[in-house]
Amino acid sequence: MHHLPRPSSRSAATAHRVVVGRTGREEPSAKDGTRSGRPRRLPSLTGLRFAAAGGVVYTHGSLMINPHLAQTLGPEVWVGASSVSLFFILSGYVLTHSARPTDTARAFWRRRAAKILPNHVLTWCVVVAALAGAGAASATRGSGWVANLSSLFLVNTWVPSQRFLSAGNPVSWSLAAEMFFYLLFPLLLPWVARLSRRGLLIGAGTAIAVVWTCPVLYEFVFNPGGPSFPGYWSLYMLPVTRLPEFLLGMLAARISSAGIRLPRVGVLPAALGVISTIVVNSTLLPHSFLYAASTVVPLVMLVHATAELDLRGRRSLLRTPALVFLGEISYAMYLVHFLVLGLMYLALTGHGWNSLSVVLAGLPVVLLTSWLLYAGVERPCVRRFSTPRARGRARAAATP
Repeated sequence: MHHLPRPSSRSAATAHRVVVGRTGREEPSAKDGTRSGRPRRLPSLTGLRFAAAGGVVYTHGSLMINPHLAQTLGPEVWVGASSVSLFFILSGYVLTHSARPTDTARAFWRRRAAKILPNHVLTWCVVVAALAGAGAASATRGSGWVANLSSLFLVNTWVPSQRFLSAGNPVSWSLAAEMFFYLLFPLLLPWVARLSRRGLLIGAGTAIAVVWTCPVLYEFVFNPGGPSFPGYWSLYMLPVTRLPEFLLGMLAARISSAGIRLPRVGVLPAALGVISTIVVNSTLLPHSFLYAASTVVPLVMLVHATAELDLRGRRSLLRTPALVFLGEISYAMYLVHFLVLGLMYLALTGHGWNSLSVVLAGLPVVLLTSWLLYAGVERPCVRRFSTPRARGRARAAATP
């Protein structure tokens, strides 16, 4: 099995060897961590993950309070879409920044599976059991079981069918894209690691151009008649279409490690740029541009600016313990929020509760459920399955 390359041409001085400590987290060794000067972990990006998950919760909560937004497609809807794009860019950046010099593709895939699959499988089982218990056709018919199983194995978004896209836990569609990215990451990283400084800038510009080209082709070549389900599927949910955003995150991490000077934009101006882009473009651009294209530049600027806070040792609100903790449970929150809010909506609206009250009462329950899933499933599974037991014990014994 081939080894993953070092993340930059100067990695002999900057790469971090890691060990697995007793907490189960990856930690830089004292020898390499002291020498490199570049922190391996970027806690501010962990805090930013909570902002991304919060954006998705905000959109789904807004749609629950006012279902009419699904037809008007105002800024409330595009906050969630942009948050998913932020997740993809963040994923590419973090995985490239923290790439292990001596890693193998198999070890990388094992760690990603240990992180992603336990929460996904558990929430999938809960959703499908609830649907089957209610006698829902989406779970009890033959085609429904096929769609649900495709969701379990995270291949449902490759099928242009509404039944498949909404199967299982509906929000898990983005995991299908992430698993596709993870599959390709050991192949993409050597190419990204070999790029020159000029090549990195050209690659980033090309990735942005591809993100914009997809809706341009759709609007003016393939479907000039207006919005349609094939457009929604191919531009928003098809994994290969979202790959340029992940690759852009990888290139941004390499641009940072290569020391390429970019115009300095702070986190607050970058965040305001994202928000203003969503608000303005939701009224100016066709819907196909709002899935990813209109916000891809301000989002990668936000990720870069946030990472720079940690890389340069600057103060960061996103690095506070509370936001880092919320960022750590953000994956669990992303998976459970729709299920929790939906169940509470069904249970409470029949007892006189309005939609706003249900959502407000449901948010603390979402946070509690997210923490329970993180502490009871995600973290133990990462500790147990991210590395083989024998090697894990040897590393733990070697850790001071």
